[in-house]
Amino acid sequence: MATLRQRSAHSKDDEAKTNGNAQFIDRSSLTSQSNQPPPMYRAIRFFFKICLHSFYGNVEVEGTENIAPDNYPAILVSNHSNSLTDAIAILSTVPPKSRSMIRMTAKDTFWHNPGVFNYVIKNAGTIPIKRRKDYDNQKVDNADAMGALIDSLGAGSCVCMFPEGISRYHPQLAPFKPGVAMIASDTLAKFQDKPDFSLTIMTSSINYLHREKFRSDILITFHAPIVLTPQHNANLFSPHKEERMDAINKLTELLESTVRSNLLDAQDWDTVRLGHVARKIYAGDLGTRISLGQYVRLTRKFVAAFSRHPHVVTTDGKSEDGNSSGDSDSSSEKTVNEMDQETILKIDALAKDLAYYQDQLDFYHLKDYRIKQGKPPTKVLLGKLFQRSLLACLLSAICIPGLILWAPVFVAIKYKEKQIRQKGPLEDNLDEIAQYKLMISTFFLPLIWGFWVLMTLPIAMVTGPGIVVLMWLTIRWLEDLVHNAKSMLSLLRLLFMTQDTMYSLRDTRQELAGRVHEFAVKQLGLPDDPEELVKENKTRKANVGWLGKLSGSYFSIKRRRRKDWNEVMRLHDVSRYD
Repeated sequence: MATLRQRSAHSKDDEAKTNGNAQFIDRSSLTSQSNQPPPMYRAIRFFFKICLHSFYGNVEVEGTENIAPDNYPAILVSNHSNSLTDAIAILSTVPPKSRSMIRMTAKDTFWHNPGVFNYVIKNAGTIPIKRRKDYDNQKVDNADAMGALIDSLGAGSCVCMFPEGISRYHPQLAPFKPGVAMIASDTLAKFQDKPDFSLTIMTSSINYLHREKFRSDILITFHAPIVLTPQHNANLFSPHKEERMDAINKLTELLESTVRSNLLDAQDWDTVRLGHVARKIYAGDLGTRISLGQYVRLTRKFVAAFSRHPHVVTTDGKSEDGNSSGDSDSSSEKTVNEMDQETILKIDALAKDLAYYQDQLDFYHLKDYRIKQGKPPTKVLLGKLFQRSLLACLLSAICIPGLILWAPVFVAIKYKEKQIRQKGPLEDNLDEIAQYKLMISTFFLPLIWGFWVLMTLPIAMVTGPGIVVLMWLTIRWLEDLVHNAKSMLSLLRLLFMTQDTMYSLRDTRQELAGRVHEFAVKQLGLPDDPEELVKENKTRKANVGWLGKLSGSYFSIKRRRRKDWNEVMRLHDVSRYD
């Protein structure tokens, strides 16, 4: 499969290896006006960006240097775990200077029915695809759609596709369907007579820490591109069916493993939970001093190791029952596969103890760092409660005007969420809940703004921008208020907790910390001192200015200083992901 990673250059002999800095050939002959985004697309992209950043607290993007520039035929491949929100995340985070337009694909039923979402999708340069499930599992004809896709690629467009085939709320990436590789095959075959033609396949991984929860975080990672050319990848359109299908399957496997390489991927949600517990015991003190990307990859190392803990794994990477133990990043897979049975039994025991410890934290509604610090003297607890009570009064007072403006949004979201929850099992509808929360919160913004501007028309020059600033700061201060209230509840629980209970929890944590640290260093190759990870953080911190520095975290205009990436705007901590 090495030829799939070869890069095209200005001559046949000048090729560069994939190293994260994309290099592309100049093909001015493929320039097409169809790649210039229409005004509606620009408006939709701007709207989506507001939509995404209004709902989610932090949207971190990595690897934008790997995005193929305009007029270079490209297919953007990503996992699909959050319905329309995935498309919103892609469209709003790909820099326009890198790629001015991304064409999406969507089920053709959006074209059959009226609706706001349908209108948005149809006017975003989207290509309709027929799905068998929408036609009573009957055979469907997508010849026209495939022809449009190939013609679009030939003109230098970038098409975004989700090879899982369906949006799914599940901890494990679904097997990729071969559709993307088959389109790549047909595209190379059609343009095989053009010696300078190449097709770039870009892969991205989207991680939602809590996809449906307000002010949670997203990580979007663009991986090193795969550049295909008719010259170096002729096996993809070989006249011999077996050779062609073998190349298509290998390309599909490569795409799947690349996307999986930066996902919190496990066979069940309990394993994801174990990864988070182990990560915070090993490196909980780092908080947001490491980037969101580092946070996800660190958690992933533990998730990958615990993914196999229910089974004894042999040296060939299969469990004792003979089934494949699943994909993982290569370093973790090699480490786990080389463990002997005694070591794996230790991992089993560690996993059970970690799960029990987190159950205890959930029962007492406390965070791990509270146990590590221990129970302060009663006078200290009462003093902290008094300080937080005063702060809660201040934040409540300054939030009231903005909450009046936000009230229609919150009411509409709660009403829609209640409707969706009545449809069936919650896990089947969480992506729809996230989608509607996201869209409703943003659709109401211009209506609220317009209403209050009209109500204050004589001073509209002042109220126009003032309403925007007030609504944004209200969200900022509301985050602070919820975090402060959560802290007050924790202090109250500590106040009434007996010393024996605290000693028991601390002893449990100390014993677990030693085992987790040994496992992290010896088996996962993590640094002995987790602080080393902070030095690797290249993400620039926001400059909050003198006012933010003077008043601490609570009045920083851009964002609150968070202690952990796992925070959401809830009065209780979220430790379960199902």
